[in-house]
Amino acid sequence: MTEILDIPLHPLAVHAPVILVPLLVLLGFAYVLVPPLRRHLGWAVAVLTLLAPASAFLAIWSGGEFANDTDYFPNGWTDAIREHEAHGRRLLWILVGVIPVWWLFAALDRGRRAALKRAAGDAPAADGEAAKPDDPAATGRRIVMLVLGLIVLGLLAWAGWTVFQSGHSGAEMVWGR
Repeated sequence: MTEILDIPLHPLAVHAPVILVPLLVLLGFAYVLVPPLRRHLGWAVAVLTLLAPASAFLAIWSGGEFANDTDYFPNGWTDAIREHEAHGRRLLWILVGVIPVWWLFAALDRGRRAALKRAAGDAPAADGEAAKPDDPAATGRRIVMLVLGLIVLGLLAWAGWTVFQSGHSGAEMVWGR
């Protein structure tokens, strides 16, 4: 089993997703729901979409190593450990699902902002012609962004609930009476 200073890695590693996932949920909701904040939050949310699943993977891997240690768990995997592990795996797959949906939403938003800037005359159009005040892709982009935004919000809410379930089931194993 992997240890740091004679402490199993899992109790240390779980702190990363416990912090990063709720932070991703909060900033992700703000990014999707408050368009003026997108320019300020974009890179933070982008980094979190990659760090949160990586931290969940580390927690799952270290948890498996910890649960297989017969010094701590002489009876093997109990039902509580299996439930806790299932919550962790579900969280990982939810976070992996957030990645392409959020990045596509962010790319469409960036395209929307670039079209608005061209239409305002701040920059020439990409093809060298003057920008037209009406963006022909605006309606389609708005519909796709609405659908993707709803999916992202749903996945983020589900991730928030699942990290709570995973943390609660782990705490019950350690602190439950």
